[in-house]
Amino acid sequence: MSANGKISRWAAQPSFAHLRRLTDDTGLLEHALGRIPRRREGYTTDDNARALWTVTEWLSLEEKELRNEDRTEIRRLADIYLAFLLWAQNDDGWWLNNFAYDRTLEPEDISHDCQGRSIWACADAWIRLGDPIRETARIIVERAVPTLGRIDSLRGQAFAMAACAHLLEAARDGMIELPQDIKGDLQHHMIRLELLLNRAYRDFSENKWRWFEPAMTYSNGVLPWAMLRTFRYTQRQETFTNGMESLSFLLQVMTTDEGWLRPIGNEDWCSSESDTVSRWDQQPLELFKLALALEEAALAAEQSQRLVGSALGHGTTLDFRAGGIRLHSYGALDQPGLNPRAGMETDYRTHYRDIRDLCRDWYYGDNDLRVPVADPTDGSCCDGLTPYGANLNCGAEATISYLMTEALCRRK
Repeated sequence: MSANGKISRWAAQPSFAHLRRLTDDTGLLEHALGRIPRRREGYTTDDNARALWTVTEWLSLEEKELRNEDRTEIRRLADIYLAFLLWAQNDDGWWLNNFAYDRTLEPEDISHDCQGRSIWACADAWIRLGDPIRETARIIVERAVPTLGRIDSLRGQAFAMAACAHLLEAARDGMIELPQDIKGDLQHHMIRLELLLNRAYRDFSENKWRWFEPAMTYSNGVLPWAMLRTFRYTQRQETFTNGMESLSFLLQVMTTDEGWLRPIGNEDWCSSESDTVSRWDQQPLELFKLALALEEAALAAEQSQRLVGSALGHGTTLDFRAGGIRLHSYGALDQPGLNPRAGMETDYRTHYRDIRDLCRDWYYGDNDLRVPVADPTDGSCCDGLTPYGANLNCGAEATISYLMTEALCRRK
């Protein structure tokens, strides 16, 4: 924190030392005591999929964003995380999720969230990583395609829908080649899932509650992110409008009166039947997913200023003020320079990225307790914020959330 009391954003590239500390030759370990891995608690496919996505994001940034030695190291980590996903996937395309330290499978039911997340991570690696790793990612994705019709959790479906759009767009742009039967399956499931998520939004949204479910729980930003990522390929107006509206509502719920961001705590969540929002325990994952949705909103805005103006004109305006952001939900566009009907001069891409960067500030102390939860000198991140301070354990999910948010905020 600077002398004038304002939070200082970390300017230098964070270290990947803690990510290396949590990673062995099998994969990313799930938990830590302090910053030391708790090997007894083993691995999850969820965390290794998140880790693959994170290193893919960093490797896809401009050359100047990574030191040469770090680039070499995280390429090695990408091999480990992809090897874990290859190992954890059954021949029928479904992933097993929980493994003990001795690599034995722990008792579990199929995780539909894990399935969607893993498909996305491998699809992203296929598209954005270089040879030879992308060929392995391709085989993994093609093996998972037959499972798309059986994923039945909303977040798993959101990941699957976004992955379909990501792959179809990459094929259209000549980045990958899709066999005709795979392409047909992806198109079918993308359209089906897009209709499903739009219907969920219509079914549960009423009055001031603009969401896909009767409660906001975990990983909330995934839902508007998936809508906006899919819109960039399908150009479906309803998908865009619902994605932007739900993102604006999520921001409203996650913004304090003072102007900083506050994740919905997992102590008691937030429901349509209550005016209260759980304050504790705050999870770093929520800031990562919000930053993800905001970055996607910036890309969608850049793609179609006309559609942004149309959607915001029917729902929400953003008013940027000193000390934070204010949301005016479902009201008139009366802020100077923010009326998209007035010559379309508003730079929405910059606006959404400004808010995106507030997600990074949360890790550095722009939060309820005014304490940093991330340490860029080794890239570690505390597991959450409690009423009594930061949880000093630095496990995989929190660390990945911080590193992913940092990477997203370095996009130009």
